[in-house]
Amino acid sequence: MSGRDYIRIISITIIGCTAAAAALFFFRSMALEQKRAVSWRENFIPSEALEKSPVPKGWVVKNKPGTKEASFYIETDPETKSSYLRMEADNASATLIGKVDGVNIKKTPILRWRWRAITLPEGADGRSKAKDDQAIGIYVGTGGALSNKSISYRWDTATPKGAEGTSQYGLGFVKIKWYTLRNEKDAVNREWFTEERNVAEDFKNAWGFYPDKIYIAVSCNSQYTASRSVADLNWIEFMSTPVK
Repeated sequence: MSGRDYIRIISITIIGCTAAAAALFFFRSMALEQKRAVSWRENFIPSEALEKSPVPKGWVVKNKPGTKEASFYIETDPETKSSYLRMEADNASATLIGKVDGVNIKKTPILRWRWRAITLPEGADGRSKAKDDQAIGIYVGTGGALSNKSISYRWDTATPKGAEGTSQYGLGFVKIKWYTLRNEKDAVNREWFTEERNVAEDFKNAWGFYPDKIYIAVSCNSQYTASRSVADLNWIEFMSTPVK
């Protein structure tokens, strides 16, 4: 066998192995995508009749008594044509609450969403009750007015990323386990970030059980710091397996 023939055989072998590896990767990826299920997703699609659309059907805004109400509405980026939920609070606070009927977080435990911060409440710090403002917080909870437990993923201002804690409201009937995922260091360029959390495990670790029925909520607060906050939420969903 000549040297040229030997090189040709080696080249063909390498190409064949590379093609086989690529095919295996493709089929494994396809199998994973088939196994991954989405039980609920909100894309915040605007109404064609309005430049600034109201919140999606099935969502309601609840404000804090005695506090100016933050605003929520849907906008569309004129360049990318992507729609998103915008929230603004001028010395204000409010929560947008949505129903997620049919979601079983044991089967679809991964919460994914895409968000960005435009303006953070100046001087806010989630570790201090007197400064507990966030431009955006994502909540998954269960229960009613007299017994309510939830998990919160926050974009804070000065609170360090990775910080966590608990808060109580309504004479202790409302309990929140919160996690700081982003802060002021991530808000400089107004960049979009995609997050994912195993909310089922976070909830179980915080409260000792998996809730059967849940709600989802988005908050925007700036009343404690008497400042202004603006943030956007592009979409949010529950999935069966992680993407990252």
